[in-house]
Amino acid sequence: MKKSELKNIIKECVKEVLFEEGVLSNLVAEVAFGITKAQQTLVESAPATQISSEKIEEARMQAEEDKRRKLLETKRKMLNAMGSSKLANVFEGTEPLKQGGQPGKVSAHGPMSGRDPGDAGVDISGLFGLAGQRWQHLK
Repeated sequence: MKKSELKNIIKECVKEVLFEEGVLSNLVAEVAFGITKAQQTLVESAPATQISSEKIEEARMQAEEDKRRKLLETKRKMLNAMGSSKLANVFEGTEPLKQGGQPGKVSAHGPMSGRDPGDAGVDISGLFGLAGQRWQHLK
């Protein structure tokens, strides 16, 4: 038997098995079923991704809450270590601000800005007595 005759016999056998016995149609059906199943798996995994993103968000919120609690606990420990007696007279001898404002920003809105409101200034009550009747004349 020649090589070409053997090739022809094999081709015929393969065609017969694929087409006449339905192997090809079964193969196509199985591939289509696999593709459909893969698409369903992708669709079903999308909500799982949302759930996992919700879990990630929940874990992030929990981490922030833990961080806040840890900060408050540290502050409490520091205050306990310092003791309340050390902070009893911390503002003794200080005076309140005369005028509020923003830190680092000078606001000069009036002619007396930057002056102490408790400062009496210059007494001008005797000015009218010194000038006498000249004030009447100047009017």
